[in-house]
Order: sequence, then C-alpha cells, then structure tokens
Amino acid sequence: MKSEQLKKEINNTNVLLIGDVMLDKYVFGKVTRISPEAPVPIFLSEHHKHVLGGAGNVFNNFFALGVKSTFITIIGKDEAGKEVKKLIRKNNLKNIFIYEDTKKITTKKTRYLANNQQIIRVDHEDKIILSKNAKNFIISNFKKNISSCNVVVISDYDKGVITKPLIETLIKIARDFKKPVIVDPKNKNFAIYKDVYLVTPNQLEASKITGLDCHTNKEVETCANFIIDKYNINNVIVTRGEKGLTFVNKKKIVHSPTRKIEVFDVSGAGDTVLAILATSISSKIEIEDVLFYANKAAGIVVGKIGTSTITKKELFKKDTFHKKNKILNLKELKKRVLEDKEKDLRIGFTNGCFDILHYGHISYLEKSRQLCDKLIVAINSDRSVEKLKGKNRPINNQLSRAKVLAALHFCDYIIIFNEDTPLSLINTLRPDLITKGGDYKIKDVVGSKELLKWGGETKILSYLKKFSTSKIINK
Repeated sequence: MKSEQLKKEINNTNVLLIGDVMLDKYVFGKVTRISPEAPVPIFLSEHHKHVLGGAGNVFNNFFALGVKSTFITIIGKDEAGKEVKKLIRKNNLKNIFIYEDTKKITTKKTRYLANNQQIIRVDHEDKIILSKNAKNFIISNFKKNISSCNVVVISDYDKGVITKPLIETLIKIARDFKKPVIVDPKNKNFAIYKDVYLVTPNQLEASKITGLDCHTNKEVETCANFIIDKYNINNVIVTRGEKGLTFVNKKKIVHSPTRKIEVFDVSGAGDTVLAILATSISSKIEIEDVLFYANKAAGIVVGKIGTSTITKKELFKKDTFHKKNKILNLKELKKRVLEDKEKDLRIGFTNGCFDILHYGHISYLEKSRQLCDKLIVAINSDRSVEKLKGKNRPINNQLSRAKVLAALHFCDYIIIFNEDTPLSLINTLRPDLITKGGDYKIKDVVGSKELLKWGGETKILSYLKKFSTSKIINK
C-alpha cells in the first residue's frame, strides 16, 4: 500500500472519542536487597512520571498522529483528577470535554519499575453508577460534535463511564447520523455493544465472551463469527499479542501476523492499535494494509517504556535494508534462514520469473512481506524462464532481475533456481509461509503439501489481472 493513502486518511479523519480516562503513574527505581522484615524486595524510588492512560492514551495517540479528535470523559474531583487536567494543559491538548463528578474516584494505576522491568502495579479505583448529570453531559456534548466527525470511538475500560443506557443512546445517535462506531470492549456484558460497526476484543476477552477456546486461527475465526452473529456486529478484530491481529466479517477473514520485536512494555499497545484502526477502517484502504500498519504501530510502542504513543514519522519510517548480500546461493541462504528461525522469525517464500517488474508484482510482493518477518524471493534462472516462456524470454537476464528485486525493501533474500519448480528449495529451506498470486487453488501450489508437514501455510493473494509481463511486451 502507498503510505500516502494512509497519511491522507489521517489528515482527513475527525474522531469523536468517549471513554474512561485514567492517570498512569510510573515510579522508577532499583532493587538491591531483600527486606529483613519479610521475604520481599526493597524498592528504592528514584523518580516518577505521570501520563494519561485508558481512553486518555487513545486520545494522546490521535494527537501524536495529527488526527483531528474530540474527547468526552468523566473524572473525579480528587488529586488524580487534578493531575489529569494538569497533563492536558501541559501537553496543550484541545477539544476535551471533562465532567468532574464529586462522587467518582479518578482511576489511577501506579507501576513500579526497576531496571525497566515492572515489579508491581497498584490500582486505585471505584466503579460507581454514572450520575444523571454526568450522563446528560456526555450525551449533550456527543450531539454537539457528532455531525462533524467521521467515526465514533468508544474506549470502554469498564471503569464506570460507559454504561448500558449511555452506550445504547450513543449508538442510536451515531446510527441516525450514519457514523460508524468502533468499540474497544472490556465489559463482560457484550450485549451492550450490539449493532456497532467494529469491536476489538483481545484473545482472552473473545474467549470469555463466547465460552470458546481462542488460540489457533480457526478458533479465533469461530469466536469472531459467534460475536458477529449473536450481537449483530459488522466487523470483529481480535488482538492476539505476539500472534498479531485477526479480522473477520461476513465476507472476509484476514490473519495479520505481527513482526518480532523486543518488548519492553505492552501497556497502551491496544490503544495505539485502536487509534490506527479508527483512522482507516471505514475507508477504502484494503484491510490487509490497515492491519499491517496497526501491527507496525503496536510493535513500535511496546518497544518503549511506559504508556506511549506513536508519531506519523515513526509509523511511516521505512525499514532499514541493505542491497548488498541480499542475492544469495543456497548455502548462504540456508544459514541466514536458520539464524532467523532461532530468533523465532516467520519465514515467507514466493517465486516467479519477475522478468519485467510491474505494479502487479510490487503489490503482490509487498502483501507477501506483510504476512511474514523475512521474505525469500526465488526467481527462475534464464534457462528456466526460456523453458517456461519460450526462446524470446527472458527480456532481462537473471542477475538484472535479481538486482532489481534486491532494491525493494520488502524483499529480504533473493535466490536464483535452475529447476522447473522451486520444490527442492522449499524442502531445504522449510519456510513457514508460501504466497502465490492469481487464481490458483492452494492444492495446486508447488510446495503446499510439503509445507503442511512442518506446520506451514499457503496463502493465495489477490490477482491484479490488468498487469502482466506478456501484455507489456505485446503492447
């Protein structure tokens, strides 16, 4: 996908956000000994910081990305509430409507970290029934801002802001204005989310709501379809941690694996995913591309300490790559693949002649790379191409074709094979994924049967019919 397309959506989207704001406190220090009073570590506090958490972090992500957004929430008239307001002023956040409820306690989460590792989290909260005045405040400001937004986001942390009567009213108003509603759900009563456009439960939540196992791809699909049918929800995205994201609706299922990254802190990663989804899910951007960027965004924030956000610059920064050493012989490639597998990276494999590179190739290769951590592109040698295509092919020799592919950042390894098919390569390298473009059936893809032996999978990607090397040559 062209990143310009998502940038355009980010610039044009106007989000109306409602949810539970929290105060996240991080206390940094060190542990050097065990207490003589009890077998517990002694934590020596050195410094601390406050950040907005919960729906406040979703809003922060919109702000960091440059998305126009309006936030409606409730806080208590307490010290944590004062700190929330102070953070809003300090960060120059605009378009926030806050109701201060004298009976409510502002949710506060305090995390103690030593050597950047969380030791304990202490929560301070009290879920009370939303007061009539607070409910009226939310509905009134919701009505004032609904017409100017593109999408409604409800970030429900089940801390008392999102109640059944309130969300039913908000969904009805949004439907009257034909605005899609996206919900990040924490409430065990999933019936309150009935009729929304999209829900984003995590794997554990999806399992609890449905009463079904939710580990494998098939199990996740079953859980998502259960939610769609029972609660009349258009789309479900299940967030699956290191397994990535799964999208399900009545027409399509997409499993988008995450890329392996070093994790420092997972707090707030779901908020970042929600922010990316809100800017693009109801647009014409292909869902595979939406999930790719949502995964990428989550991967960036979990590499940071504490509840964090992502900027446009980070999101659209191209992966670093080197053209040299991409074109490998089988011995070199086998060594690289073994090293990658030791790091638990997902290895993808695709093959073709790639004689005259066109947009169809680019789209297909880019989508292939989105489904794995490393992509091997095996290209037919000149002799192999001539045997397949005729004596006038290839137009470009094998080294030229390999160098062009090596210049693409989403092609990690290039290998030239002399045989009619890459079956021998597949058996030697044992990739986790084979992709093929076009109207193939999986059973007809070379290597698909062999792949099943070691637990791999084969994916058929969409075929762009108007692009082909033969058509270009004929023209």
